[in-house]
Amino acid sequence: MEIEHYNTGSIKPETAQRILKKHGLEVTIDEAKNILDFLFFLTNLSVDQIVDQDKNH
Repeated sequence: MEIEHYNTGSIKPETAQRILKKHGLEVTIDEAKNILDFLFFLTNLSVDQIVDQDKNH
């Protein structure tokens, strides 16, 4: 998954890696990027669904 849509002004892969490690999950920088990409995708999907619901009501 080569999306890389995460906002570089928000959580950086290194920060995500450090947070995950703090909670017992060690990931590489590439894995952290993929996690951020996936979370970005899910967030946009959720927002799109809410906006679409509002348009239909």
